[in-house]
Amino acid sequence: MKKIPYLLLCLAIIAHAAILPLKFSGNHSIDDRTLYSVVGLKKPYFFEFWKSTPKIDETKVGPLLEVIERYYRSRGFYHAKASFARQKKSIVIKIDENVPIIVEDIATISPIPIRDLIPFGTGDRFDPMKFVESKKKIRERYAQRGYCNVELRAKAFVDIEKNLAYLVYDVTPHKLCRFGDITVQTPKDVDKEIIKSMLYFKEGEIYSTQKIKDSYKEIYANEGIDHATIDDTMRKGDKVPVHVSVSVRPKPIHFSAGAGISSDEGINLQAGVRHRNFMGNLKTVGIQVKYSQIKEHIRLSGKMPLPHHYTKGLFAGLKKEKFDGYDARSLFAKTNIIHKVIKHSWEAALLYDDTTTSKSRDPINFSNGKLRLFSLLAGWNLDRRDSILEPTRGYRLHAEITGALKELLSDASYYKMRLSASWHKPIEQSVVSTRLKIGTLKSLQGQIPPSYRFYAGGMNSNRAYGYRQLGPENDYGDPIGSYSIIEGSVEYRYPLPANFKGVLFSDVTWLSQEAKPSFSNATIAVGPGIRYITPIGPLAIDIGFDASRFSQYAIHFHIGELF
Repeated sequence: MKKIPYLLLCLAIIAHAAILPLKFSGNHSIDDRTLYSVVGLKKPYFFEFWKSTPKIDETKVGPLLEVIERYYRSRGFYHAKASFARQKKSIVIKIDENVPIIVEDIATISPIPIRDLIPFGTGDRFDPMKFVESKKKIRERYAQRGYCNVELRAKAFVDIEKNLAYLVYDVTPHKLCRFGDITVQTPKDVDKEIIKSMLYFKEGEIYSTQKIKDSYKEIYANEGIDHATIDDTMRKGDKVPVHVSVSVRPKPIHFSAGAGISSDEGINLQAGVRHRNFMGNLKTVGIQVKYSQIKEHIRLSGKMPLPHHYTKGLFAGLKKEKFDGYDARSLFAKTNIIHKVIKHSWEAALLYDDTTTSKSRDPINFSNGKLRLFSLLAGWNLDRRDSILEPTRGYRLHAEITGALKELLSDASYYKMRLSASWHKPIEQSVVSTRLKIGTLKSLQGQIPPSYRFYAGGMNSNRAYGYRQLGPENDYGDPIGSYSIIEGSVEYRYPLPANFKGVLFSDVTWLSQEAKPSFSNATIAVGPGIRYITPIGPLAIDIGFDASRFSQYAIHFHIGELF
């Protein structure tokens, strides 16, 4: 009978408990999104406006406090305490972070440099998670340089009373390792030699995990691959046998569709279908349709991997584009060979372009009519960025030249050259990014389509102007394009609270009506931007102002970083 009041009290507590929105306070060093994830909840992104703040049953909050405290300890806050209180419309978990552990000293003993892999300096907060990650990176660096067996003695001595940490990294590598026997397993419709030629290592070469990573990238670059495994775990002393196995997609036919919007082209719609293993050996054929407010195209494509890191391609289609002052319609075809070696790729191609210019009211700058060009193309690309959508370090270089001769079935002799480069450097939690673009176009004999000229302005150009709105104009106010262009940009990208990032940028553009670039007149844009980080890349808005005339400005929006 004595237990009845206790049971009634428990029932009353349960009945009184409610499921309420969960909030955090006092968490200055760890953001809300991370803490929601720690307790098994997900905070909606700002564009998920239909979702509310995560909720939790009040009776389940108590056990989560220890979970949060353990997480804080794993991030260097050994004295953190968590408590909670129920308010009228929410449950608030209050966190007292207290004094963190500070790195007092770092000692390294290593035959190769590793200091840049250690994410601490003296005076920084000690983070056990980053400490564990640094050990993985050190092993990885040694493995990249051929040392598959190393003795790593990394210790963190923590003085809880003084809140200090002393770190020691002691590395002793064993003998250099080499690749052993290489075996390849493939489905019946994929030649083993095709897969083997995609590997960047051979038997007897010095072992390197980077070569394995590069091989993975090349294999997965083929759309028909469903799964690939490069097993290097069967090590025998300093010999590393490798077994490679791949499987193809069980459903090779793939349909795709998408929609988007940008300040340059407005609404974008696209749809397509591809067969990703057409008649075996990972050949891809497909058709794609794209539509925007100023561009339309339909394209047929085919790609075939060849031995020794070569790929053969064939493309053909029809495209239409609206320019200020005229329309351009092109029937095009392209056949190319691409040779890729790790970060480098070379391209050689033959292009056919039958372009019709119409609806022009300016016969001097935009001559109506049809022009046919058979052009040769040579290109080179080097990409050492750490990410395509959101790069924080590394660089990219690209060079391309095309040209045609009137004597070889073309209506004109010309050449067009384009060079571009970008560079990214992290500075603490911020990133400095730069970009340079150079282009030159020369008509040697006959006429070339006006759509071949360089047009400036827009989110990928000078952001103080709208798309293709910068440069000389005709009597009707239509941009006529230029025959040479030099553009440079610099951005400072810095973190803001709640998955936002800020950007300060400047763009500079030089245009000339001659093939030789000129530095006589510069148009400089300055402005701010903001990014919201999402799983598909940053959602971005930039506002650019002409530095010499602030009344001239433009607003640009896009997904992903511009360079």
